[in-house]
Amino acid sequence: MRRDLDHLMQERGLSGLVVFAYDRYTPAMYYATGQKLHYAIYMRAADGRAHLIHDPMERDQAAHVGCDHSTFPQHGLQARLEKEGHPARAFGGLIADTCAALGMTGRIPFFGELPSGFAYEMLEHVRHVDAAIEIDRSHPDILTAARATKSEDELERIRHAAKGTVAGIARLREHLQSLRKDGDHFRANGSGWVRLGDLRRLLHTEFLAHGLEGGESIVSQGRDAGVPHNRGNDDEPLQAGAPLLVDIFPGEVGGGYFSDLTRTFCMGKAPEPLRALYGDVRDAFELAMSTLKAGEPCRSYQEKVCELFEQRGHATLRTNETADEGYVHGLGHGVGLAVHEAPRLGGPPSNVQTLDPGMVVTIEPGLYYPSRGLGVRIEDLVVIGPDGRIENLTPAPYELEIEPRG
Repeated sequence: MRRDLDHLMQERGLSGLVVFAYDRYTPAMYYATGQKLHYAIYMRAADGRAHLIHDPMERDQAAHVGCDHSTFPQHGLQARLEKEGHPARAFGGLIADTCAALGMTGRIPFFGELPSGFAYEMLEHVRHVDAAIEIDRSHPDILTAARATKSEDELERIRHAAKGTVAGIARLREHLQSLRKDGDHFRANGSGWVRLGDLRRLLHTEFLAHGLEGGESIVSQGRDAGVPHNRGNDDEPLQAGAPLLVDIFPGEVGGGYFSDLTRTFCMGKAPEPLRALYGDVRDAFELAMSTLKAGEPCRSYQEKVCELFEQRGHATLRTNETADEGYVHGLGHGVGLAVHEAPRLGGPPSNVQTLDPGMVVTIEPGLYYPSRGLGVRIEDLVVIGPDGRIENLTPAPYELEIEPRG
């Protein structure tokens, strides 16, 4: 949680932290300051003293951060840019000087979203100006560690995103049920064939009604549903009897907290191979959901799901790390200011993270056989409550088959 940052800095012997938002929304800046500052540098010492340097145009947001703040012009940024001839060196000198003013020497972690060359040049110049500063290279870094658990305020933001996500999948199911079958395809209100792009746009319209934006939602079918992150072909007509995999992960408009949900549908009666595959995934999903428990190793749930799938004849990454059919990914991941963040419910044996109260994670087993035109995934988002209870944030029906009413 954000309130853990000072404790984590002290525990790891860090003298502070630096976050740089360089003309863009940066999750790390939002997390550290609570404000969507797009052009600012935030420096916080391990004793809690902090200073924010910001664009004058964002002075109102800066005033809400709750620390001392000043503007780039007050620090003579233009003169620094002229002198250094490279913005990375200008910002590096400004950061070094401000860290010194805050008494920040020794190991310091740096955060932001910068081109690697720019970041390298900037950090080199920080060290050139103040050799007492050491760049912290710890893994996982303190922001990753802090963000793995959520405060109640963060959980409310995620619940809001999850509510819009569930509304989106409900709206989609309702729309699919209203379609009229025409051969192997479908029509809506006498129009042409319904295409995957129509379904994607319907979802995104519903998200906007809830203050969310959809990003790159997955709406894929048939062979494409058998490749886990294939986004799908918008021009492809909706097909009867094929798996329709819908993975949606909208977040707050303009940046903020995300949700994540996947359902697999079939328009009309599902062929037996699809029904069997879906049954295996549903069993794996229920196994994982029914055994989730605070304090248990995150990776242990991946092991349980792998064992079930292997017993039913499916390849897993545990038996073949190069497998591209069968169960080919981890069981889940954290969700917050990013769709994918810590913790991971999978990975190598070195992943010893436990499932702790305050964590928000996905449970998403899947089976993928693109060579057979098949792919199935079921995913819900859950939070581990302070009492260890599991709260499902994305309750939505799991039925595979959808029988159109039209």
